[in-house]
Amino acid sequence: MSGVALVLAGHGSHISANTAGLVWGYVDRLREQGVADEITACFWKEPPAFSSALDMLESSQVAVVPLFTATGYFTRQVIPSEMGLQGRVTQRENKVVHLTEPIGEHPQLDHIVDTRLHDMLARHELPLGDTAAALIGHGTPRSPQSRAATRRQAKRVREQNIFREVIDAYLDDQPDIPSIYDRTRARHIIALPYFLADGSHVSLDLPRALGISPAAAPETVADRLVYYCPPVGDDESICDVILALARATGLPFEKRDVASAWGGFPKAGRRELLAALESTDLLRFGQVLVSRNRVWPEDGADGIALDRPATLRRHVREAPFRPLPTSNDLPAGWHVPLDNPHDAHAALETVYPGMIASWAAQRRNKLQIESLSDIGKRQGGMFKDIHLLPASIINRTLNEVCRACVHQPAWHGVSGELPCRAACNWWLTAARKNERSSA
Repeated sequence: MSGVALVLAGHGSHISANTAGLVWGYVDRLREQGVADEITACFWKEPPAFSSALDMLESSQVAVVPLFTATGYFTRQVIPSEMGLQGRVTQRENKVVHLTEPIGEHPQLDHIVDTRLHDMLARHELPLGDTAAALIGHGTPRSPQSRAATRRQAKRVREQNIFREVIDAYLDDQPDIPSIYDRTRARHIIALPYFLADGSHVSLDLPRALGISPAAAPETVADRLVYYCPPVGDDESICDVILALARATGLPFEKRDVASAWGGFPKAGRRELLAALESTDLLRFGQVLVSRNRVWPEDGADGIALDRPATLRRHVREAPFRPLPTSNDLPAGWHVPLDNPHDAHAALETVYPGMIASWAAQRRNKLQIESLSDIGKRQGGMFKDIHLLPASIINRTLNEVCRACVHQPAWHGVSGELPCRAACNWWLTAARKNERSSA
C-alpha cells in the first residue's frame, strides 16, 4: 500500500449548507489540482465523521488539516480523540497520519484580515479617526486557547495604528459581542467574523448579537454605523493555506494534471464496488441506481445531467439542505452520465460520502463497529456517557432517525446491506434532545 491522502477536517452544521459546503468547495478545487491521490473532508456535525475518515482511505501517508480558525477544543481534543491520533504524527495500523496546525494559525490569514478591513474602509470612505475594528471569534469556555488566534489578530491590527480602536469579541465566550458597543466610542464599527464559513453563526447568530441584518451595510445600532464583513474563510487563497500546512508535514502535495473531473476521491471500497458493477447490469445502492454508463436516483427519471462533483453535491445536498446525506429523501430528477465505469464510484461517493467504505468492509467481514459505549466513554463534551441513556430514549431515537435513513444501524445490532458503523452526530444530538424533552 502506498499513496498520499489529504483530509480536511471541518465543523459542519445541522442548519446551514454553507458550513460544510465551503469545505467541500476546497476539496473540489484541490481534486481539480491533483495535489494528492485521495482527497476528502470529514466533519463533527455531518457525515463523513471524524471517526470514520481514515477508514475511507487506502493511502499509507495522510495529512489531516483542521479547518478551524484557532487551536482549541476541536483541534486539541475532539479531532485527535475521534480519529485516534497521538500528537502530530501517529502510526495507525498501515497508515502514518500527520495532524497539522489549524488554518487560522497560518500567517496568510493576516493578509486576509487586513484586506477585509481595508476594503471596507475604502468602499465606504470611512474616516480612520472615527472607525473601530471588531474582530469576532467563536471562543468557548471549554478552551481559553480558542480565543488566542482572534486576540492575536486584534493585537496585530491594533499595532498598525490605523483604526481609532481595535477590539476582539466572542460568540460563545467573554468579552461577548454586545459589549462591542460599550467598549468602543468610534462612530463607525467594522465587524469582521474570524470564521471560515458563511454558515449559521455568520449569517444568523453574529448579526443577531450585533443587532443588525447581515445584508445591510451599514446599519445603525444605537447611533453607531456597523459594517459587516464576509468571514475570512471565504477567500480564494485558503486552498494555498491548506497546501502550505499539508506540505509542512514533509509529504508531497504537488499540483499535477487530472484526467477526469471524478478523480482524487477516497478509494476504500472502490475495487469491491467496481467488481459488483461488473457482475450485474444494474446495481442498487441506497436510493441510487448504477449502471456502467449512468448513475441516477431510483425514481427512474432522467432529469438534468450533472457531470461534475460540485453540481451533483449541490443538487442532492442543498435544495433543500440535507445535513444527513443518507436520509431517505434523496432529491429526484437528475442523472450522472459516465464516460468511464470507474467514475461510478466517485459519483456514489459524492451522494453518500464515506458509505462505500463501510459497505465494502462488511462484505470483507472487516467492518469495525463502534458501539454507543465506545462513543460515550471517549467523549468529553455533550455526548459523554451517551451510552447511559435509558433504553426508551435509545429506541425512540432509533425510530425517529434510523427509520428515515438508508443505513442500517449495525452499531445497534441491526443487519443490512448498507451498515452504519457508528451512531452519527445527527442521531446523538436527537437522542440528547429526546432525553431533555422526557425529563
